[in-house]
Amino acid sequence: MTIADNLAWRTSTRSSNGEKCVEVAPTADGVAIRHSKHPTAGTITFSVIEWTTFVRETCSSLSSNNGVAIVTKIGTDTLVKSLRTATELRFNEAEWTAFVAGAGAGEFDFAGQRSLNR
Repeated sequence: MTIADNLAWRTSTRSSNGEKCVEVAPTADGVAIRHSKHPTAGTITFSVIEWTTFVRETCSSLSSNNGVAIVTKIGTDTLVKSLRTATELRFNEAEWTAFVAGAGAGEFDFAGQRSLNR
């Protein structure tokens, strides 16, 4: 069992029944993301400040400058590549669109929480 197995993973309310989507979980020190269809592909972990920057960049279609992950378009797919590990998460257009919509609506805003691991 890994640490990721014990996290409270959630998806955007815009995802189709929690399928095919970006999963987000608060951790003791920040936030982790993974692919719901491929959880064994790995996770990318952000501090709260890095996460806030990542969400702002993602929702505004800005270049990645968060220091943790680079977001790249490959056709209609989106690749989120860790700058710290070999983890690469690839999402199709519907998956990424649901995540961005949820993030833009504040569904993954953990900055104001004192303890993220609940």
